[in-house]
Amino acid sequence: MIRYVLAAALSLALLAAAVPALEYGAAINTERTLDTGIEDLDRAATSLAANDDPTPDTHPDPQRVVTVSLPEDSLTTAGVDHFEVVPREDGNFSAARYVLEDGTTRTATIDERIVWLEPTENEPIELGGTGERELVLTLEMDANDEPVVVARRA
Repeated sequence: MIRYVLAAALSLALLAAAVPALEYGAAINTERTLDTGIEDLDRAATSLAANDDPTPDTHPDPQRVVTVSLPEDSLTTAGVDHFEVVPREDGNFSAARYVLEDGTTRTATIDERIVWLEPTENEPIELGGTGERELVLTLEMDANDEPVVVARRA
């Protein structure tokens, strides 16, 4: 009888020790996935601004398509509470920020100003839920006739 009690106690102790490691690994996996999405956004926006020119209204705008994955909460990934890209008014860059469900917050810089839907506005991109989010980035002119990267859902 004592063997069974000791085996159960040992199993519980091992499980209690493993849970924090699993949670840490899940958070790392999600951070890696989100960081890849931010890098893809940065690469596409930078390429668009560096290699293309805004076109007249009668022509289609140059564009890039980027997919950002927002993992759901599972044994191997932590859930995402909030993901946003905020264009900075005081410079030609954006701040990408995400918050995981466990409270982990991370901010990264994107080297181009990316606005949501309207080139003359300064609206941030906010993505919610889980799964793949496909964004179309176009190069358009803002209110000051300066090129700006505009994001829309595909």
